[in-house]
Amino acid sequence: MVVIALAFLAPIALASSSAAKIGRPNSLTRIPLKAMHVAKMGHPMRRSLSARSESDPSPVIDVAPRMSEALPFLKRPSTLDGSMVGDFGFDPLELAKDRETLTQYRLAEIKHARLAMLAAAAWPLQELGNPYLAEKLNLPSLVAETGGRSPSVLNGGLEQVSAAYWTAVVLLTIVIETLGNDSWGGKVQPGDYGFDPLNLMPKDQKGASEMRLQELNHGRMAMMAILGFVVQEFVRHSAVVDQTPLFFKPAFGLL
Repeated sequence: MVVIALAFLAPIALASSSAAKIGRPNSLTRIPLKAMHVAKMGHPMRRSLSARSESDPSPVIDVAPRMSEALPFLKRPSTLDGSMVGDFGFDPLELAKDRETLTQYRLAEIKHARLAMLAAAAWPLQELGNPYLAEKLNLPSLVAETGGRSPSVLNGGLEQVSAAYWTAVVLLTIVIETLGNDSWGGKVQPGDYGFDPLNLMPKDQKGASEMRLQELNHGRMAMMAILGFVVQEFVRHSAVVDQTPLFFKPAFGLL
């Protein structure tokens, strides 16, 4: 057994010695796989290595295609290379054909995420607070017409909202869209408008990336939440704060 082991290790030792003399690092990878009998011996790397031609017998590592973290049974689209924060390889329809299109989609995603976070907070707060404030200020309640539900396209009641409010929304949207055009050319991070009055954004790259990832994750969750609010109230014809009071009303008031 010792003789067999020495006979097997001798070529490796000679190759290592030669590599050390010429100063070539990691020269063991240049040993022809045929001489090592990797395929026959059932080596764990036999499926990922293959021999080149006789003139260049060094092994080639076959890199397996990267799979999507979001959908592990699908391949990661080539455009989603992981360099963008929050990239989990989710693009099953491969809508982002190039980098510019991907940047535009990211900018749109951040805008929707930020609006959704505001809406997910404002929706139940309006249903809880508007009747109280309307009574105290002697003003009409915006949720009275809809049976306690927030005014929306499906719930109705949007005609009660002042025209001045809609004008302000349109003007603010124009300003934000104009500022956001810098993201399309790659001048700034998508969605970066320099708005950080409390100076919360970390100065280092790692911290800034983590902050952006948290914003994306919260925004994506908020988009699902606000969609759930809309569907719940449309189907059940009651306010979401009444459907799930445990989440929106003080616990002591439910006992």
